[in-house]
Amino acid sequence: MKKKQIAFIEMETHSALLEQWYLLVKEMDQIGFHFFVSQKVFDKLTAIPLEYITVISSVSTTDFSNYEAVVINTLHRNFDDYQKLLVQKQVLCLVHNLNFSLFFKGITVGNILKEKEQLTYFLKLYFKEKVASKRKLILGAKRFGVISQSALQTITSEGRYAHKSQLLQMNYCQNFEFPFDETIQIVMPGNVSNKRKDVDLLFAILPKLNPKSKIHFTFLGKPENETVLTQLEQLKDNCHANIAITHYHQFIPWQEYSKVIAQAHLLLCPIKQNTSFYWVDEVYGTTKVSGAEADCVYNGKIGIFPSSYPKMDWYNWQYQSEDDLIQLLNTVSIEMLQKEYEKLKPFAEKYTFEKVKNELEKQLLKLTEN
Repeated sequence: MKKKQIAFIEMETHSALLEQWYLLVKEMDQIGFHFFVSQKVFDKLTAIPLEYITVISSVSTTDFSNYEAVVINTLHRNFDDYQKLLVQKQVLCLVHNLNFSLFFKGITVGNILKEKEQLTYFLKLYFKEKVASKRKLILGAKRFGVISQSALQTITSEGRYAHKSQLLQMNYCQNFEFPFDETIQIVMPGNVSNKRKDVDLLFAILPKLNPKSKIHFTFLGKPENETVLTQLEQLKDNCHANIAITHYHQFIPWQEYSKVIAQAHLLLCPIKQNTSFYWVDEVYGTTKVSGAEADCVYNGKIGIFPSSYPKMDWYNWQYQSEDDLIQLLNTVSIEMLQKEYEKLKPFAEKYTFEKVKNELEKQLLKLTEN
């Protein structure tokens, strides 16, 4: 049987998501594939073999004639570069920021003040690249894809674009093993930044903890700036003797990132509800999805989320306040965790690799139909 050929494009970011695509499509019997990426994306890839990658500088000058369909992994900039492709091919475009990319909400002035350090960069986007007006070119895509059920529910409730939107369930449970370690390993995945996480909350509560168990906290991401890096260094000296802290200084390759999370008992995910993208308001769990969801499912881990983040189809813990989180961390034990992971088993069985891969293959095949 001749395979349907699909091109995957990533010129901006989300290199980890691109590698997740590879792990899935390489096992699909009816799909052939190739990845077209920018140099900056290529420099962050570690899991995709070189024979499946072509580095390009422009989408419009790249030949996609041998492909029945195209998946655009991210589209936030250089919209003109995709215009011809959107007309000529069956394109599925992933949407990561609904207010910016689909509902076309305007800039909130307060966000400009909050993100002064990026003023020059964002001004270039709006005045030189004209992203505010040109972002509507995304509507030329045949299909929109979102990677969480809550995002799809938001699109449906808005009443627009629901007919051409679909959930791409890419999160599968690759590992489900309880780490047998006397020390409780708690990992905060992703960049150490107050823009999207309540890192200040963690800096405030960790010195207050008096845990009955030994706990090792790992901040598994690049610090936002030198100020945050200094705070991490100071934190090491201000915590209870039962607490150890590890942090990083720079971007962490996907393989190392996965290795550290695999050893975790809990993923600490202090997601802020209100955030922004290119100065446009976004709401985590509603118009924007946290990558922590994928980290929990892929690695078979219980996540600790604020109650403001919508419950996902997975067994997680939630905290409602600072005191609530302190109480949780002070009382957690290995014995408690072993019992809690029994509750996670049915979810891990629901999201096996084969089940997720087979459903995604059906969706990709349907995309190739003219």
